[in-house]
Amino acid sequence: MIRIVKTLAIALVLALISGAGIAQQVAKLLPEKSSITISGTSTVHDWEEEVKTFNVNLTLDFQDNKIKEIHNVDLICNSSSIVSDYSLMTSKTLNALQAEKHPEIVFNMITIEKLTTQDHNFSGVLTGNLSMAGVTKRVRVEFTGSNGSNIITIKGSKQINMADFNIDPPTAMLGALKTGENVVISFTLQFQIS
Repeated sequence: MIRIVKTLAIALVLALISGAGIAQQVAKLLPEKSSITISGTSTVHDWEEEVKTFNVNLTLDFQDNKIKEIHNVDLICNSSSIVSDYSLMTSKTLNALQAEKHPEIVFNMITIEKLTTQDHNFSGVLTGNLSMAGVTKRVRVEFTGSNGSNIITIKGSKQINMADFNIDPPTAMLGALKTGENVVISFTLQFQIS
C-alpha cells in the first residue's frame, strides 16, 4: 500500500512538472501588422471599408512554438473609425451603425471548437457574441493561422446579414445606390508572444 501511495505521489509530481511549461499567456496585438475590412455589394459597384481603430485581447496556452489552447478572445472596434475611399459611403455607414449612440462593435468568445495544429499552422471555429448597433447575436467564425517563434498570425472572414442586427443597408443618390444586406468582415491579426 505504501509503495502504491509513493508511486501515485511521484506520478502526480511528474505531471505537475511536465504541465508547468504550459501557462496561459496574453498575446500582444501588433496593430501595424493587423487589419479588419468590411466589404459588400451595391446596385452600382462593390465596395470596401477599413476599420482603423480596434484592439484584440487574446489569451492562450503556447508551448514549443505551438498553440495548445485558446482561452479568450475579445475584439473591440471603434465604430466611428470605419472609413471608405468615399466620404459619402463613410457617412452613410456611420449613420447605419448609429456610431454616436453605439460607439463600439464588440465580439466576445464563448467557446472554441475544432482547434487543430499541424507543424506551425492551426485552425478552428470560435463561437461568440457579436454586438453592433445595440443588437447582440451569437456567431460562429472560422479561422486559420500560423506561428513562428513568438509571432502568431490569425486570418478569417465572416458573412453578416445587416438585417439580423436591425441595420438598414445604406443608400445614396436618392435611392439609386442601394447596398446589399450581406457584408463580409475579413481580418488579419498579428500578435507577439512575450
